[in-house]
Amino acid sequence: MIKDYLQANLGYTDYQIEQIRYTVVSVLSELSKLFIMGVFFALTHCIPQYLVAIIVLLILRTCTGGLHFKHYVSCLLVSFFIFYLSICQLPDITLPRPIYFTLLLVCVIINYLFAPVVSSCRPIPSGIQIKKSKRQSFAMITLYAVIMFILPSSQYIITGFWIIQLQTLQLIAAKFQKRRCDL
Repeated sequence: MIKDYLQANLGYTDYQIEQIRYTVVSVLSELSKLFIMGVFFALTHCIPQYLVAIIVLLILRTCTGGLHFKHYVSCLLVSFFIFYLSICQLPDITLPRPIYFTLLLVCVIINYLFAPVVSSCRPIPSGIQIKKSKRQSFAMITLYAVIMFILPSSQYIITGFWIIQLQTLQLIAAKFQKRRCDL
């Protein structure tokens, strides 16, 4: 068995093996959700937008955290809903250019105030980690605003914009949920 090998040959403790197991299960779970959603977006001919949405969400979510679900299906459904809205529905809404930048500024402020919201399975971040997370989200959204300013609007740019908006909304929800649980 792998556990016996890791303990006998590499000197891993039960705790370290459990950490490895948790990491592997988490990565496989996330990859399977991305694959399932990818099948849908491939069938709807939206793979390029889906890949852009994944990149933007991955960068932002790793520094801000957000809603965390205990069950695979609930996480998959909420993730699918966010991707579906960002890729298939919200890009049809045309906003005046200044509104895009105003909404991104609001996102910068909200992410700076609320981030990070980590899973209850993860350790509470230190003050230094919290400041780093806030700076990263500030930099990422600001950089995205610069990209939107420089490049002409495209379905990819707009998809990323909506991912930022929805990630920020779910960050607000996560912060209020965490506060409610802490009471």
